[in-house]
Amino acid sequence: MNDIKTEEEKEVKEKIKKKPKKPPKSMPWFMPFVCDGCGDCVKVCPQGGIELLGLDRKVPRAWLVAPEYCIGCAKCAEACQSSAVQMTAYVEQAITRYKTKKPFQ
Repeated sequence: MNDIKTEEEKEVKEKIKKKPKKPPKSMPWFMPFVCDGCGDCVKVCPQGGIELLGLDRKVPRAWLVAPEYCIGCAKCAEACQSSAVQMTAYVEQAITRYKTKKPFQ
């Protein structure tokens, strides 16, 4: 199981562009139970920090798996047709949430 996690981590790190020097002024706040799993936010993220989790479930959910690399561009929120992604100014709380929780907890 650790091998799988390491492979996933490697894939995430390969997608990520560059860590910003300072945290963004706003950050996406994903609402997993509103998410329809379309993956539009994943496609538009310039940093590659968003992934669909729970691909084995009926409806996967988008989640920011690399919050420290978020640049706050809001492209994910703009791309979301179901409004499951909103931008928040509570950046520190959002980073803590993404590091400690997953959408199916």
